[in-house]
Amino acid sequence: MSIWTGELSVGNRVIDTEHKKLHDMANRLMHSIAARNVAVLSEVFEQLENGLCAYFSAEEHIAQAVNLDFARHRLEHQRLLNEVQRIKSELMASNCACPEDGNYARCLMGCLIKHIKEEGYPLKIVLNTHLYDFNP
Repeated sequence: MSIWTGELSVGNRVIDTEHKKLHDMANRLMHSIAARNVAVLSEVFEQLENGLCAYFSAEEHIAQAVNLDFARHRLEHQRLLNEVQRIKSELMASNCACPEDGNYARCLMGCLIKHIKEEGYPLKIVLNTHLYDFNP
């Protein structure tokens, strides 16, 4: 399980709230993978994919409001969604019986944290010049 820390904050309430939701979903996925609970796993993957799409939209809206070029970051969003879908497909195809189940869970959380800390860094820099509650 991964714990949300302040270092994952990007300095905006809307985006931080979405990141926390995604982080919680990724933790639920890790538990579902470990328990090999296919029914719950499928449901949580669906929630995660829907949550990612909602988050992508909110983040892009804020980025546009602060005049941040979002083209590259949009590609990072698609890569993250593709990775989630790849992991989902492989786990569901094996009925959660892959010997790499733990690796999938760590990979998924690693991808999310990398997105927040590294790929989201340019947006974090810009948002540091705005109020935490900035929501255009």
